[in-house]
Amino acid sequence: MRALVKTEVGQGNLEVRDVPVPQTEAGEVLIRVRACGICGSDLKIQDDQHPYTPPVVIGHEFAGEIVEVGAEVSGWAVGDRVVSEQHVKACGHCRQCLTGNAFACSSKRAPGYFTDGTFTEFIKIPVWLLHRIPSNLSFVEAAFTEPSAVAAHGVLDRTGILPEDVVLILGCGPIGLVAGKMAQAAGASKVIITGVDHDEKARLPKARELGIDHAVNVMREDVSALVNDLTHGEGADVVIELSGALPAIDQAFLLARRLGRVGIIGQPPADEIKIPYRQAMFRALTVSFSYSSKFTSWERALSLFERGAIKPSQFITHILPLEEWSRGFDLSRSGEAVKVVLEP
Repeated sequence: MRALVKTEVGQGNLEVRDVPVPQTEAGEVLIRVRACGICGSDLKIQDDQHPYTPPVVIGHEFAGEIVEVGAEVSGWAVGDRVVSEQHVKACGHCRQCLTGNAFACSSKRAPGYFTDGTFTEFIKIPVWLLHRIPSNLSFVEAAFTEPSAVAAHGVLDRTGILPEDVVLILGCGPIGLVAGKMAQAAGASKVIITGVDHDEKARLPKARELGIDHAVNVMREDVSALVNDLTHGEGADVVIELSGALPAIDQAFLLARRLGRVGIIGQPPADEIKIPYRQAMFRALTVSFSYSSKFTSWERALSLFERGAIKPSQFITHILPLEEWSRGFDLSRSGEAVKVVLEP
């Protein structure tokens, strides 16, 4: 089968090559991948700036259909349309697994990084990670579930949105945009999302198209002044940091109101960074860090999709065959795309 493989350590080193079809075990299913989105982490793997173990098939934002079930699988059948959580090789018996937090299991090895991923034709997945695709979603739309689950986990599960909250989202990538729509669905009175000049090509216009209350280019407008104006000088009830940019991380702590909530999801460029610690302390902020997702996150995202509260098709700007992966990566970097989906 064809697959996009990170062949060895170093910049670049991506190529489409033939690899064997995976052999399923008793508790696994074999899935025919029908669509897979390009994630920022895929670009970082291309640049050698994200953990991975080569050679490895990359990609993880996928949707597909079951073509084979293992001997111990029940409740699932060939032809079922599915998406999947990312917790391959989670042990199932540690504290994290037993409390429903397999994403934090130390044995977890996410596909696309440490086990073969989904920019390919087939992948095998443990059956307990599967979720059914609602009948009103296409495979391409369903491929947006994984980034949406990441947003749901960080914004809804860990940080929390209350009715009438003023929510500031720093960063207008696909996860930032869907986080904004989730905040609105949860009852936020105002949602502000930020970007830079690069984002004026597609992402900030998309935020405006989606009905986000304020889409702010921080290189042209003072977001601090806007937040103060909207909140009568108090600051945002919730700030979600999704850019990973150092100035935005500072703003996350400075623009939250006293006793406000800060959710950190974006990945900064270094392991150690400075934050306005005393400001956060004297404001008595509640700060939550988040990565990956869990069962409830996936169910929430799929429910929002099924009910039409969030329409994944609005976020997907380009659909390309797997062979055009390089163009898809370039579009994702250029700012001309919001979400690019490849069809193997």
